[in-house]
Amino acid sequence: MSDIIDFKPKVNLEAAEQLDAFIAWAKDSLPKSSRVHEGIRWDMNSWHQSGLECSSFTQLAHNKNGKAETKLYMQPPFVDFAKAIIVYRCVYLNKKSAQDWLSCIRTLEDALVELTGARDVTKVSAPVCNRACELMHLQWARGNNAYARGKSLEQVVKLMTKKRLLAKPFRWISPLKQVSVGTLKQQKQDREKKLPSRESIQALGELFNNDLTNPLDIVVTSACALLLSQPARVGELADIECDPIVFKEGANGGQRMFLLWYSEKGFGATLKPVVVGMEQVVNRLIERMLPITEGAREYAAWLEDHPDEFPPHEGVPNKGLDEPLTYAEACSALKLVLSGNKAPRSTFKNSYIDKLAKKKSLSPAAREIIDEMLNGWDTSKGKPVHVMGVKGVRRDFDDKAVITLRKLNTLMREKYLPKDFPYTSPSEDGKKRVKYRDALFTVRTGALNSEGIATLDFGVENAASRHRMISQLSSGGNTKGIFERHGYKGVKVNTHAFRHEMNTEMHRAGLSQLLIDAFSGRTSMGSVYNHETVEERTQAVAAVHPKTKQSNAESRLEKIMTNAPLSLSDVTELAEGGQDRVIHQTHLGLCVHNFASDPCPKMGSCLRCGKLACVKGDEEKLKNIKEERDYLQKRYRDAIAAESRGEIGATEWVTKVCKDLFKCDALVKLLEDPGLENGDIVWNTDDGWNLTNNAAAMAGIIDPKTIEAEKQEALPSLDELSAILDEIEV
Repeated sequence: MSDIIDFKPKVNLEAAEQLDAFIAWAKDSLPKSSRVHEGIRWDMNSWHQSGLECSSFTQLAHNKNGKAETKLYMQPPFVDFAKAIIVYRCVYLNKKSAQDWLSCIRTLEDALVELTGARDVTKVSAPVCNRACELMHLQWARGNNAYARGKSLEQVVKLMTKKRLLAKPFRWISPLKQVSVGTLKQQKQDREKKLPSRESIQALGELFNNDLTNPLDIVVTSACALLLSQPARVGELADIECDPIVFKEGANGGQRMFLLWYSEKGFGATLKPVVVGMEQVVNRLIERMLPITEGAREYAAWLEDHPDEFPPHEGVPNKGLDEPLTYAEACSALKLVLSGNKAPRSTFKNSYIDKLAKKKSLSPAAREIIDEMLNGWDTSKGKPVHVMGVKGVRRDFDDKAVITLRKLNTLMREKYLPKDFPYTSPSEDGKKRVKYRDALFTVRTGALNSEGIATLDFGVENAASRHRMISQLSSGGNTKGIFERHGYKGVKVNTHAFRHEMNTEMHRAGLSQLLIDAFSGRTSMGSVYNHETVEERTQAVAAVHPKTKQSNAESRLEKIMTNAPLSLSDVTELAEGGQDRVIHQTHLGLCVHNFASDPCPKMGSCLRCGKLACVKGDEEKLKNIKEERDYLQKRYRDAIAAESRGEIGATEWVTKVCKDLFKCDALVKLLEDPGLENGDIVWNTDDGWNLTNNAAAMAGIIDPKTIEAEKQEALPSLDELSAILDEIEV
């Protein structure tokens, strides 16, 4: 959170008065934030260039041909509410982006006007939100964009309720569902789309091991190598320091390489281990990058340490900071090229002052200098003169403004330096991050321009920016990418594909979802990144459950079909203490618990017990499991509805039914998996709970978290369960 004091609603005010107070709080808080530009104003139609990413209060209207035609603005008083919401999220909460929130708010305005005929935010209701979701579903029919914006609208409604901005408060849950993973064919298409191709990985490896001399090639291959050394986002490369390596003692006593990493989306700073086998690659890429960025890092340090001085170079006139400059000297200091017959005066104004004046977000100091230049500009065409009866024009102008290096320094920094300078990116948690002087990928502006277009090098930038990486790893665009430049025709890769690849490999290595999320810098479940094939998952089942017995499958299935007694040796390789015994059959499968020693420790909760074994080919048991799944599905939806009504205990019931339904559906999928043969056994996984542990936890003898940690597999979130429900046929 920032240092700004939160808005606290007053009890005695009506919703309309609370809304006015909330907007007034936002207007007062906006200029106090250090992450937004000094020149930001409340009445701007867009705050995007002022430091608030994706905060444009406009939308495009389209003609009959589908082409953008005009811009429509949010209408008052709704636009003030939208701006206040963005201030709360991006300024007070320090969130980096407001794109989803702003998108759902725009749709909320349309639904509000449609159902109420006005833009009174206090009249937002559940029907209005439902209509907004319908509009979002029409606009984003494919993928999970509509689902994500529906979730954002949930958060907006919760915030409005908390701040008492609603005339009639209500509880609401978005009806939009997450798109399911689909059929096996769709999963295969998804893998091919999101994972990097073998050709792209091989090409990058070959390029990395070549003797590259082009700095752009070195930057691109080094960035890709980093993204393949640990699951990261391309935007996080900006915050890699030039000396990021930390060594820690590993589990086996050796030294493990870690990188100091700043993860986006709220995860923050962390030490992330480098994938085993990539240590030498990381060392090599850092050695390559340091000479390329050394000069830029020194320049960034000079800019930070000398904020009031103009950067020295050969064209800077030998004058003091406050001595007047001629237009020719000003152009030389700014590296402006005098082409053709253009005079220094017109070049200075047309190529610099006029362009900078059009910038919407200017600091007060820069705006004052620009206004001084423009207001003092002699707009005449020159002074008339008469020589021997002939009328002429003398190019002698009476400009009032005085140009100095101090003023040019202010304008230069305004034009060329990133908005977060001296830091590479804004902070999400209120803490400062990495400076350009310390960042591994710092270069001067224009240093990596592959098209040979001249760009003034007054500024510094991130060499591995998202835009540059996307263009360099693509194929067939206006800019020749690294693959095309080196003869790999048609090869391309998405920058986010490396993250999907790393997550999938970690799943294949057997890491839990919790560890994978932590390793990836995520605060939520990321199973969407897992692209293991069905065959790989089937093999993993056998590896995780060594008790699964593949021999004697036909005999086992025959006994089940004929209701013959089954022994412990029929389903396990080792009998208890060398003694064989008859095992029980339940409505779901086989139970190997020894009831002669103690009663059922699960009290009949078979879906949570590790002693439940299901046999592939037992159609009667499979039918029972499907009926149980349908029953649990109805209970789950009833529990969700009860939770939305705020009924006591509903949340706990949702969690319980969620786990049972997930387990039931997983058993169905495995028992119908063509990769398993009839007679094969599928063992259930235990959740760690039994009557003894439950009693001990209630008595405070053991910590419930200890039991949670002993679970054999991570259970899905409620959002993932919603996707599972979409696949289940009622």
